[in-house]
Order: sequence, then C-alpha cells, then structure tokens
Amino acid sequence: MVFRRVMRALKGEKNDSATNRATESPDTDSFDHFTDAVDTIKQMKRERRHDEAEELLKWCITQAEEDEEFADPPPWYYKHLAIVYRKDDRYEDEVRILERYLSKSASPREDLETRLQHAEEFAENGE
Repeated sequence: MVFRRVMRALKGEKNDSATNRATESPDTDSFDHFTDAVDTIKQMKRERRHDEAEELLKWCITQAEEDEEFADPPPWYYKHLAIVYRKDDRYEDEVRILERYLSKSASPREDLETRLQHAEEFAENGE
C-alpha cells in the first residue's frame, strides 16, 4: 500500500487527497490482489463512505470467488459488506450477501449463520 502511494507520488498522481477520495469510486486497478484492499475498506468504513466500501467489497467478493486458491471464500469480505448493509438499514441486502456466502462455503462460520438469522428477523419486522 505504501509502495503504491510512493509510486503514484513519483508519477505526480494525487489519488490520496481527501477531495479525490470523497468523489471517486474505488480504484480496483491500484490493488494487485483483493486481499490488498482490506486497509482501504476499513478506512472507508471509518469515514462512513459506505457506497464506496460496498463497491470495493463486491469487487473483492467476486475476485475471491473466482480465485481457485481458496476452497471456501474468505468470510471477512462478506461479513463487512453485511455490516455496511446493516448500518444503512438494508436488511434484505444483508440477508442476500450472507446467503451468498453460506451457499459457497463448505464449512461456513457460525457467527455468519447467526448474523443471517438476525438479519432475516430485521428484514421481516421492517426495522
């Protein structure tokens, strides 16, 4: 991450300015692998840039699902997209992303199964 910032600075690019971050969608070309996006996603969530975090998390999930290195998809991305959806009261979207994870995982994490149950309750009650 730091290396890419240095390289952009040397090229005269200014992608790290607060103004650019607030107006641009996530630049997935700046990541060599979806696992490189974790710090960026955390920062977006801290800054409540949920739309950008959602797009980047969706990209990561797609990349992870296509990556043959993993027998099961890495749950972190699904969980954090579910968190973004919950914070935005998008319970049906939360249910869908958790169901997607569970459908692709041979040994799903129990905490995500529990989270799905809660999301389904919120969606049913219209909370």
